[in-house]
Amino acid sequence: MKITGYLSEFSMAEIFRFLEQGHKTGCLSIKPVEDPNEIPAFPLADEYYIFFNHGNIAAATTTLDHQGLQRLLEKRGWLRSTTVKKILPLCPVNISMGLCLKSQGAIDAEHLQLLFKQQVLSPIPQLFSIKEGLFKFDDQHPLPHWEMTGLSASPMEITLAGLRLLRDWVPLMDKLPLSTSTIVSTVQGKPPYHLNAVEWQVWEHINGDLSIANIAKVTNLPVLEAQKICFRLMVIGVAEEVAGISEPSTNKTEQEPEKTELSQSFLDGLLNFLKSKKG
Repeated sequence: MKITGYLSEFSMAEIFRFLEQGHKTGCLSIKPVEDPNEIPAFPLADEYYIFFNHGNIAAATTTLDHQGLQRLLEKRGWLRSTTVKKILPLCPVNISMGLCLKSQGAIDAEHLQLLFKQQVLSPIPQLFSIKEGLFKFDDQHPLPHWEMTGLSASPMEITLAGLRLLRDWVPLMDKLPLSTSTIVSTVQGKPPYHLNAVEWQVWEHINGDLSIANIAKVTNLPVLEAQKICFRLMVIGVAEEVAGISEPSTNKTEQEPEKTELSQSFLDGLLNFLKSKKG
């Protein structure tokens, strides 16, 4: 099965959630389409390849030469490529390179975690800054065992961790929710992902009553930081932005009809949006 489309039709978060919830195995390729009139905030690769194993991300590369993990090992000064090539024949054919090297005592568990972080966590946030691109998922593409550490994780957990580590938010600034917007939960109960302490603080106030600016005030966070956290919650699918809702008045009897009317308006708009998507 092959699925193709454009990022203007489906967001990266929607694609990740579909592959995770469907427990898909295969290769997701992302080919950025650059605007000739716009200079990207950082150089983009010609193509990104994200490998899924039963819904989890197992590896990420920008080439299909199966040499990426070896280059990382050599760059960190842990193993020469010549040494790696001598060790690989000692392991079963379908074992990942990372677990092969670990089983032979060439690297340890900490090395594997650092490799996975550099290989997967670092490039994932870049994908969310791509404004337009062609994506394709191929469930017949074999898993590249020589590119795999043997570790894997939920796409949403990886995305959340990657966005936490992101230092340059310039490419994503136009995707952040407005400080005047409110944020509402899209899940029942607690989020199914691991939130850190600051994210929990914000989560406890996304009830649709407070704007992001006011959430920042009550949590003693800079407004921009609150916007980033809300963006992360939106990306992993546990919250959504509701724009243009004013702050509630202190008179609850006056506020209640307004909240009901706005909520229904929002649901009607969402229904029309979904219908247009299907069409």
